[in-house]
Amino acid sequence: MDADWSIELGRNDPVLEFPWSSEDGSQQFVDLSYDLASLDRIPEGRQYRELAAFLHAVNAPSSPWITTKCDVWFERELAEAEQIYDAEMKMCSYIDLVRRERGERFSFELHENFVKHATSVLQRTTDEAMACEFVARRCWYHCEDPPASEPGPGFYVTLYLFGYGNDEPHARGYWNEALTRVASVLVSPLG
Repeated sequence: MDADWSIELGRNDPVLEFPWSSEDGSQQFVDLSYDLASLDRIPEGRQYRELAAFLHAVNAPSSPWITTKCDVWFERELAEAEQIYDAEMKMCSYIDLVRRERGERFSFELHENFVKHATSVLQRTTDEAMACEFVARRCWYHCEDPPASEPGPGFYVTLYLFGYGNDEPHARGYWNEALTRVASVLVSPLG
């Protein structure tokens, strides 16, 4: 598996507000760590059983992570570097992750060490038509107890996963395998 990591803390890099909701309130954070039965409120989880299994595993009480956002899509245009997969398309996803323990959400060192460790572990797996990238980013955490007027700066990780193939079933199969491998790293004691 091709695996990579990066740090994006620049002024124009993506940030996350947590917990989040869309301006119109139609979409919002669903706390699966509190109630896994809420998985049916995640449209992508309903559409892709593989993603539902991943979300279930990563939000389980024994996991050090919880998921906050996700999306899934197919792409037919591949970058030049992706030609090594000899594929015509890829199935893509992103999943935003925050630490379950609130105090750990504010440690840059913890997030940096995690993305490096996870990448190292996943690079040791067999070469197949799949790839992932872990990106450590800034997150603004809104205190819930008691509610604070100003959010506190912390960190989160965006996970990108890709499965490659010449058709949707093959790309989806490799994407599913990538989800399984990454979930095992996330829920491990060193996750």
